[in-house]
Order: sequence, then C-alpha cells, then structure tokens
Amino acid sequence: MRLILILGDGLNHNFLKAQGVNADDILLMIESLYFVKRKPYHRKKIVLVWSAMRTFAEELRQEGYKVDYRRADDPARTEVGFTDTIADAISQHKADKFSCLYPRERGTRALLRDLFNRPELSHVEVASVSDPFWYTPHADFKKWLSGRKSPKMEDYYRDTRRRTGILMNGKEPEGGEWNYDHDNRKPFPKKHVPAPPFCVEPSETVLEVMRFVDGIEGLYGKTDGFAIPVSRKDALEALNDFVVRLLPNFGMYEDAMAQNDAFGYHSVLSPLINLGILSPQECVDAVLAAYASGNAPLNSVEGYIRQIVGWREYMYHQFEAYFDGERDYHTTNALEHHTPLPGWYWTGKTEMNCLHTVIGRVLEHAYSHHIERLMVLGNFALLAGIDPHQLNDWFWALYLDAYEWAVTPNVVGMSQFADGGWIATKPYVSSGAYIDRMSDYCKGCRYDPKQFTGEKACPFTTFYWDFLLRHETDPLSVRMTQNLFGLRNKTPEDRDLIRVTAIQMREKIETL
Repeated sequence: MRLILILGDGLNHNFLKAQGVNADDILLMIESLYFVKRKPYHRKKIVLVWSAMRTFAEELRQEGYKVDYRRADDPARTEVGFTDTIADAISQHKADKFSCLYPRERGTRALLRDLFNRPELSHVEVASVSDPFWYTPHADFKKWLSGRKSPKMEDYYRDTRRRTGILMNGKEPEGGEWNYDHDNRKPFPKKHVPAPPFCVEPSETVLEVMRFVDGIEGLYGKTDGFAIPVSRKDALEALNDFVVRLLPNFGMYEDAMAQNDAFGYHSVLSPLINLGILSPQECVDAVLAAYASGNAPLNSVEGYIRQIVGWREYMYHQFEAYFDGERDYHTTNALEHHTPLPGWYWTGKTEMNCLHTVIGRVLEHAYSHHIERLMVLGNFALLAGIDPHQLNDWFWALYLDAYEWAVTPNVVGMSQFADGGWIATKPYVSSGAYIDRMSDYCKGCRYDPKQFTGEKACPFTTFYWDFLLRHETDPLSVRMTQNLFGLRNKTPEDRDLIRVTAIQMREKIETL
C-alpha cells in the first residue's frame, strides 16, 4: 500500500500525475496545528490554506480517490505533531511505500528526514518527485549558476525566455526590448478610481474553517471579509478576470500606490500559485494569449511575465543555491543590522502615514502589493537598521503568499541586502521623495518628505541620507554610485545634522 502525502502547497492534479497516482493509493492531507502555532500567522492565511485543502480533498473524493484527511478540529484526533500524524497514517493503512512532491519548505524536508529515520519506519520505501511547476529544474539552474561570478536575475530571465520562447520573436525579444520598466513607473492620476478586487462568496466549507480559526489563540488579523478563491474553478475565473479587466493597466501603474487602493491593478494570484491551485505556466499562457489577441499592451505583459518567469523562479533557485553553498539564509546579516522590529509593525500605530496605511491593509487583507513591500515596509527597515530576520518573520506570518522559499530571499536578500548581494545588485533604498512621487501617502502626513532635520523631518529621508553617509566609503558604496551623487550637495553641517537626527529617531523609533 502506498501513502501519498499532499502538502498544503501541492493542491493540483499535475502534482499527483507526477507521482503516478492510482486508485489503490491513499492520499493523506493534514491540517497541522504544529505549523500554525509556530508563528503568529494572519488568520486569513490559515483560512486560505485549510479551505483550499478541504476543497481539493472533496474534489479528489468525487473523482474516486481515497483520501485520508486529518482535520485540525476533529475531536477524535489524538496525534498532535505533523510527523506523528504521518506515522499514524502509515500504521493505520499498513503502508509500505510513501511518496510526496519534493517539499519546497526546508523545514518540512527536515521533519520528513527525521520521521523516516525512526527504526519502526525502516520498512517504508520513501520517494519524492520533482516539482513540475518550475520552468527550470534546480539541477539545471545550478549548472547555469556555476562559473558565474556575478549572477543576475536579468541574465537568468533572458536566458529562460530564449530557452522557452516566451515573448520572443525569433532570437530577439518581442518588441525589441527585454525590459519595459521605463514604461511602468507612473503614479495613479489624481482622480484615480480603484478597480474592485475579484471576490468570491465564502462556501460553507470556508465558513466552517473561518469559525474554527477564529478560536485559535495567538494569531493576527480577522477572518471577516475573507473572499479569496479556494477552488480550482474560482481560481481560473480570478485569472481570467485579471487578464480581461486589470492586465491592460497593470504595467503602467505597476509601481503606483494610493491611499484609497489596496490592490491597484495587481492580480493577487500569487497566493493561488504558491498553493498550486494555479500553475505559473497557465498564468503566463493566459497573459500571452491576451497580448496575441491585442487585448493587452506589451509593457503590461512583459512586466507580469518578469514577475513569474524572472523573479519568482530566480528567488526560489537562489534560495536553494545559497544553502547548497553551506550558507544559512536564516542567520546571514551582512550589514549587521540589529535594531528590534518596532512594535507598530504589528499594529500600524505610527504617524508615518505610508507605513500606517500599508500595515493597516496587511492586517486587514494579509496582503499588499510588491512595491509597498519593497519600497515602504522593506525600505524603512533597511534604512533604520532593523534586524532582517525579525522583519522576515513578520512578512512570513502575515502575508497570504509568504512561504519560506519565497519570503526569505525576497526579504532577507532583495529587500534587506543581508545576504551581501547574493540576490540584489544594489540596496533598494530611497528617501521620502520616492514615496511622495509614487503615491499620495505624504499628503496630510505629519512628516515632510523634503526635510531631513527638524520637527517635521521625514524618517525615510533622514535615515536615507544617514544610510548613505554610513556606507559612503565602505565596499557597499560601489553598488550605490548613483545614490551617493546626492551627498555632494550636503555640507559638513548638513551631514552632522543628518547623523544627529538619525540617532534621535532611532532612540524614539517606537513612537515615530
């Protein structure tokens, strides 16, 4: 008898096909309170995962598969730990074979290794199957990486497009350019009217999960307002809605932020892709079809494809490669930033309007789009010298789409530069001027983005100049040449004021 473990991020029939599932196999799915209680997760994140799992399990049952589903709210369930639950299922079903998709989470891999090192399970034949949802297998990425002194996402992205033919015109990129970022930096117009997000009425399955999750202590946020697709059918409708309604404007306003718009023209499909409900390939294919039919501009299409074929893939493979080199993404801190994460990251109670707004919508939706993550939440933390791993834990706990392989290289690497430049070519830093240009957050804020000292000095602006001063002559300076040009206009008196003001702000960071 073979037991096949379906993890919460493997909710797709293609994962089962990769394992050659047959009618005699037992499919095991586990709602693990062990995982839930590791971090103060957002309730909507747990609702999404468990609702999607229950929905997928029911689809499998209707198709005739044998499903052993272990619910967290089952009063008859006696085992507590994740691995103990697997061991119990092996014993109950008298399984002598075990299979699963190769886990993306390193912690899950470690748990499974420990489980099958138990003497009582030595008779079980264990197999894992490669994840079919990557454009590049990790072994191939390692070959691509070998011998490169300075690997860059841009190089990987272009090579992947050449290899797959995605958005290519023969040997040349469609439209003659690889990158249309220069067309994707417009702020919203003054009278911007938000496009409503795609919403799904919660099913009885979802409502049941919501009621249970509401009662779990130690979690953040509320389940109220949960309207995220959890079924394959609804996920495909969400993809179609994005392509038809939002994609045409996505590129132009990809980096735009607004007080009254939590989602912009972003797809909000990343949680569904990371759970396996949608595949990256079908999302890319849908966007390419819209372009081919003349229903989406090239800058929007390329911008979206870059996120999936470029950044998503590159982050996963570089995260794995970092550990392959016997380094640890969970301890690296190249800039030696150790300031504790301010408590208001968990409440939104700060007078910096951009952070107050963005954190507020994270607490409400368990989501904000990528530019708010990088240039508001991450930018402040990097400039202020916040511990990158405390910030990483915050993102990991609160975001719908945050899983170890996705969140850690994005936060610790790209956002906080704590890997010393393994992921990013430069620190992503800016003063308050960038936020003022790309949003309306600064209007009405008690801080002035133009001031770096005084009563109304914007912490982003003060910390920005202080960051540049601290790294003006160290090895990091070669990666920030353009930023450092601005220091030429700062007098010795300005520099002293910046340093003093930055010290004062750090001392009262909890009340900024």
